[in-house]
Amino acid sequence: MTTNIPKQSINQLRKTLENFKINEAIELCTNEAQTRKFLIEPFFQLLNYISNDLIPEFNADFGERVSQKIDYAIFLNKKETILIEAKKYNSKLSDKEAGQLNGYFSNTKSSRIAILTNGIEYRFYSDILLPNVIDSKPFFIFNLSNYSDKDLETLIKFDKRYVVISEIIKTAQDCVFAEDFEAGLLKEFIVPSKDLLKIIHRNMNFKTKFNDETQGKMITMINSALLKSLYDKKVLAESNSNTGGIITTETEIQAYHTIRTLLIQNKKIPSQRIFFKDFKSFFNISIDDHPKKVICKLVFTDAKLKIAIENNEYLLSNVDDVLKYKNELINRTLLLLE
Repeated sequence: MTTNIPKQSINQLRKTLENFKINEAIELCTNEAQTRKFLIEPFFQLLNYISNDLIPEFNADFGERVSQKIDYAIFLNKKETILIEAKKYNSKLSDKEAGQLNGYFSNTKSSRIAILTNGIEYRFYSDILLPNVIDSKPFFIFNLSNYSDKDLETLIKFDKRYVVISEIIKTAQDCVFAEDFEAGLLKEFIVPSKDLLKIIHRNMNFKTKFNDETQGKMITMINSALLKSLYDKKVLAESNSNTGGIITTETEIQAYHTIRTLLIQNKKIPSQRIFFKDFKSFFNISIDDHPKKVICKLVFTDAKLKIAIENNEYLLSNVDDVLKYKNELINRTLLLLE
């Protein structure tokens, strides 16, 4: 059973973070000790950990060895521990740096989660791939200066009132699985294996011999244009089969791709935060699929094409006319990302 976290708690965390005087705290941080005092400890207090919950200079050694001490440990109960390695504010964090957590991690059998932080960025690691060996990449990164609603929904799971390590690990496992699947699939698209080509060939109605010539022809056909076309067809199929009468048209998908492409040309706009959602009478393009963060609304009918950006509406003669409103679309998106 998954822990039920009240929406009120997420909203409260958002307000608390918004009220955190981060710039004033940063000005006080000239070394690691000050970073810990003015940024890191207050951050965990926002997650309802009191000072007694954060055990400083935790001994992560075996036997008589006492040299290895980690900056903090949080004891959730008698069986589970979260380890925290602190760096000076403005230190650049890397996955290579996280390697030094391995010694602490492997020696602290009660820990499945370790955090590397410079007071602004918090990198959450686990041992998903190998037991007691920290993964090379974090399963979650939270940045105090730049976070989304989805980040808050993940961060609240580490709140002292709601934290359940087994649930967090399960989510992390799902995340790692998804990333590995995506990487494996991408590898097949870039350099298709003979096994993949065999499966595709077997499912084709037009039968030919599966020889080197056939394989070569198939490899040249697996390109970005084909994948984009297949993606559009899959989006249409999924939308039309799961939306209770809502039909997503090719024109709407074309407009979405056009707008998304012009938006991500701006380096401040992350592509992964742009979503669309179709409704019976209109089509929304938004940030984080959030109903209050709509970049624009498309109203496409047989009689007219219309785009609404905030309170302004514009008639379009064709889909490419959305390019005329590039500045309005970018400005609206940047405003919603703040």
